[in-house]
Amino acid sequence: MTKKVILYIAMSLDGFIARKNGSVDWLDKFNSSGEDTGYNDFIKPIDIVIMGDTTYRQILGFDCDYPYKKQKGYVFSNKKTGNDEKVTFVSGDVKELVDKLEGNIWLIGGANIVNQFIKSNLIDAFIIFTMPVLLGKGIRLFEKTNKEIPLKLTKTKSYKYGAIESHYERA
Repeated sequence: MTKKVILYIAMSLDGFIARKNGSVDWLDKFNSSGEDTGYNDFIKPIDIVIMGDTTYRQILGFDCDYPYKKQKGYVFSNKKTGNDEKVTFVSGDVKELVDKLEGNIWLIGGANIVNQFIKSNLIDAFIIFTMPVLLGKGIRLFEKTNKEIPLKLTKTKSYKYGAIESHYERA
């Protein structure tokens, strides 16, 4: 089985994935648009989800069941170890974990874990939804200290509510 690490994430036009306090409430109006953004097709071949502890706690706080029951889940956390009924908590080097895994991996977020994956050169594909809003401040998706990574654009799609979906792969 091959391995592919995919970052699939939404950000504001000015590059933020969350407000300064970590809230993603600014995405609510887009989530309720009713427009098919291809999420169901995206998630079908995903075997593993990886996220940071803040993202995991945020998902558990949403008013819904845990959405990734069909995938093996890993949460990078300095606070917890072991398992709960949904995920395995891990810490340490992201590359060590990814080297042990096989299958399609969705890197969900947040910014800290995304940038660790970038620094370790682990992301094969970037699927980024650029949302039609300027937040002005918040949590940036990409750190300014990241190294240069050449990418090639493989697909774009626009949506009626104003988002642009961009697919990039390593050049």
